[in-house]
Amino acid sequence: MIRIGLTGVFGSGKSTVCRFFREMGIPVVSSDSIVSQLLNTKRIKKRIEEFFGKDYFFEDGRVNRQKLAGLIFSSSDSRKKLNSIIHPEVFKRIEKILDTYKRSSKIAVVVEIPLLFETRSEKLFDVVITVSTPYEMIRKRLEKKYSPQEIEMRLKSQIPLKKKESMSDIVIENSGSLSDTRKQINKILDDIMRRRLQ
Repeated sequence: MIRIGLTGVFGSGKSTVCRFFREMGIPVVSSDSIVSQLLNTKRIKKRIEEFFGKDYFFEDGRVNRQKLAGLIFSSSDSRKKLNSIIHPEVFKRIEKILDTYKRSSKIAVVVEIPLLFETRSEKLFDVVITVSTPYEMIRKRLEKKYSPQEIEMRLKSQIPLKKKESMSDIVIENSGSLSDTRKQINKILDDIMRRRLQ
């Protein structure tokens, strides 16, 4: 089974690319979904409260993700603290899921990790793909949902896109049509199949 790590910067179109992989029959594991699950566990919530206090929780005990995001994207120390709580648990779950797929004889699995290079996890994968989109297009996509300040804070918290591209095996250019993006994914899967049969 070929393990594909998929990354990119905030707003580059990773979700669209993941959707195309799924439509082509390739399972996708989302690290963001795993984080959402972990934020609902008692153990992780307890550790977040120990580090950041009760101010980052709603009255019903749920983590106030928007408020917490505001803190971690404005403070590198807070971001490191939260990552130290979350990331080890995320990768444990990813490995369990990948093991399940391997036993079911899947050809390949995509794991979407926005902070793949930031967490130095590229060595866990056979192929690393970065989804690339020009920054001006990213800002345009995000401006309806986020303020300019929020967009810049999130982008600055990640390794620059050009560096991610240089560290990757494959770059998907996601600035054209959806059809163009799909064609690139088809070619990647063809190459993976050839590699598997060699």
